[in-house]
Amino acid sequence: MTSDYDVAMGQDQECQYLCSHRADRQGIKRAKELIEEGYVAEWIVDNLPGATSFVTVDRKHKYYAAGFKIGYKESSSVTGKQKYYINNHVTLVLRYRQAPGRAGRNGGKVIVGFEVYPKSIEAAHRDSTGCPQDLRSDADGMEMYIAPNTTRLASKYPSSSYLPEEDDTDDGSTLTIPYSYSVYFREDDSIEWSKRWSLYFNNQGDSNVIHWAAIVNSLLICSLLTVIVVMVINRTYKQVHGREASGDDGKLPPKRRKPGNGTKSPRLREKAPAGLLEQKNEIQNEDDWSSDDEFVEDVTGWKQLHGDIFRPPPYAGYLAPLIGSGMQLVFMATGVLILSCFGILNPSFRGGF
Repeated sequence: MTSDYDVAMGQDQECQYLCSHRADRQGIKRAKELIEEGYVAEWIVDNLPGATSFVTVDRKHKYYAAGFKIGYKESSSVTGKQKYYINNHVTLVLRYRQAPGRAGRNGGKVIVGFEVYPKSIEAAHRDSTGCPQDLRSDADGMEMYIAPNTTRLASKYPSSSYLPEEDDTDDGSTLTIPYSYSVYFREDDSIEWSKRWSLYFNNQGDSNVIHWAAIVNSLLICSLLTVIVVMVINRTYKQVHGREASGDDGKLPPKRRKPGNGTKSPRLREKAPAGLLEQKNEIQNEDDWSSDDEFVEDVTGWKQLHGDIFRPPPYAGYLAPLIGSGMQLVFMATGVLILSCFGILNPSFRGGF
């Protein structure tokens, strides 16, 4: 999206009026919520994001933070309540240097730094162009506040001696917010074109050790869990393989069914003389027991899978592409993380190297 800010290479603008915006009570309320939640605005010039400039405590290093706050809040010295101000003036500082290679020899310039300094300036004391009369003074900020409609509130609360200070009901009242900006170009040969992103990552130097420690810790935990799982699987496999090698083939000792009501145990049959009819019944019962023994097998371990290996899963037409896409995403994400950890990816070219 192209903005309405007019920036020409090498041309400074001390102040340029942009526009005026009328905000109603609902808009003021929404702006306060965004300021309270710390929202920032992000602009891009020459594929380089606008940044807020910071200096370390020892004032030896400078670094950037992408984006700038759309406003700020402070406590009133009289009432102690929070007041919200919007940054309606920005100063753009673009740092440039001679372009590398043939383009530089032909007079080409490249942007190596994009700094944004926001400021809140009240709507009063402006010249005919709409710009503040004094940009460098500590003028009052543009407070996001519309006075409540006391007449309407008095009619709404006739029996109350206290009227609320905040009125969110839309009664047509608006607040006019003027916007302006300044542009300054500064030549800076200390920043090389290939290292213009370094200032965005300088503030992360102290936390790199912590990040690597967290990564190593996660890898150690995953490795430990993997070893435990492999040991459990290996132990189970050895148990099943040992029984198959011993010739048992996974079968349990024959299990006899308990004799039903009115029948005798095998030991009693051996001791007591049996008649002809009882001998026939015994032969039939032994046949039943032998047929039951043939189907009593140990189906624990790997043998539970023997019937599921070649069984097609349900919705196989959906499962195959999902697994393929999932593995592709996993490998792609892993590759991007590895390349980013080693600094191979160049963030100045979004989506490429």
